[in-house]
Amino acid sequence: MREGKRNRRLTKEQVRQVDEYVIRLLGEVGCEVQCEEALDILGEAGCEVKDPRRVKFPEKLIREALEAAPSEIEVYDRNGQKAMQLKEWNCYYGTGSDCVTTFDLYSGTRRICKKDDIGKLARFCESLPNIDFVMSFGIANDAPESGNFVHQYEAMLLNTSKPVIVTGHGKNDMITMIKMASAAAGGIENVKTRPSLILYSEPLSPLIHTEMGVSKGLICCEYDVPFIYIGSPYMGATAPAALEGILVQAVAESLSGLVIFQRKKPGARFIFGGDATVMDMRTTIFSYGAPELNVLNACLSDMAHFYNLPFFCIAGATDSKLLDAQAGLEYTMSIYEATLNGCNIIHDLGYLESGLTSSFESILFADEIVGMVKYVLQPLNFNDTSVPIDIMGKVGPGGNFLMEEHTVDNFKKEFWFPRFFDRRMFEMWEKAGSKDLRAVLNEKAREIFEKSAPCEISQEVKEEIRGIVSTHRPDVQAG
Repeated sequence: MREGKRNRRLTKEQVRQVDEYVIRLLGEVGCEVQCEEALDILGEAGCEVKDPRRVKFPEKLIREALEAAPSEIEVYDRNGQKAMQLKEWNCYYGTGSDCVTTFDLYSGTRRICKKDDIGKLARFCESLPNIDFVMSFGIANDAPESGNFVHQYEAMLLNTSKPVIVTGHGKNDMITMIKMASAAAGGIENVKTRPSLILYSEPLSPLIHTEMGVSKGLICCEYDVPFIYIGSPYMGATAPAALEGILVQAVAESLSGLVIFQRKKPGARFIFGGDATVMDMRTTIFSYGAPELNVLNACLSDMAHFYNLPFFCIAGATDSKLLDAQAGLEYTMSIYEATLNGCNIIHDLGYLESGLTSSFESILFADEIVGMVKYVLQPLNFNDTSVPIDIMGKVGPGGNFLMEEHTVDNFKKEFWFPRFFDRRMFEMWEKAGSKDLRAVLNEKAREIFEKSAPCEISQEVKEEIRGIVSTHRPDVQAG
């Protein structure tokens, strides 16, 4: 604990050490830059770019980029209402993207995810009180492979008004999705001033800025669209097998991207972070439930606060294949830690099977956990209402407060009531059907989904969006 902060993993001296190692790594080792426009930008800034495989980043450029980057970013919903203010200690929660499979809400079978599933999951998330933004939570496997990201955005855009985080193959995907957002927002100027769209993009670990990853961010710079640019290194595979080494690499991958984008447009709405974890040496998976991930989230959060940048992290994900005790532990630990750390955008809520599978029940479970964590971390407020000495005197030693008006007036707003967790006596639970949590979540998820409806959007706008999708020119050719 540090004064004025919820949770700190690194000391001030260690933060300084990480920063120094990052400067050394980028200045002595550098990055491979595969994007021609990025190479031109860096060359004009004074970098030596003759060998694109080893472009070095002087400290001066890194400091200037940090100075130019915004410390706060406002994000809006599809209707133009402010939905998220990304600044220090504000936390927002949402799903992850690109799950290959999903659990069918009605049959319970695990199957390949389709475009319709993405729309239904987005519509479901619209009804959940603790889900602030939506990512695709699946892959549109029945859409054209080269245009799946655009189809995924269409499915989300037509089913939720909440902010949407998208991915894409390249700049053509990004341009098309900005056009779609513009159609929904009533014009490109509304997208620029009240963005409801955020891009998620990555360098390739270790230390490669790809054409695909960078070009999308450069388009966002041109249209003032917020974008996340973070590496996904994992220890022992694409990063050193040490927490300290992977931390330095993850920070360097994000900050070197920051240099490119702030040189493209000073003040570009850049979001810092890192999806960093361990490669499980028994299974080779990218582990979402590992304690190493939570440690690295905390350390990256410390660096985000140090650099005064909005921050994106993982939480609410599990390596378990089902909603079981392992999933509950890994969801809760990571959501609690990420909230303590003050992560601004907390994504991947509801991931199963190391990010490969989604379900309605899993996101509902995560939504419940977020509500509990918010309650646990709310500040206390001592006053004559919260500490009613007069009523305590009236009740006296050995009395009870059950019939007091103070209890009637306060319990509904002061207590946390679970929506899905069971607190009944065994006999009452048994009489009600002996349902375990998975069964309860499935029942409640069906009820919520069946009462929900796609957010209102005019038929004219729908047709415009569908027309944009139909004329999309893919970045990649279908294989």
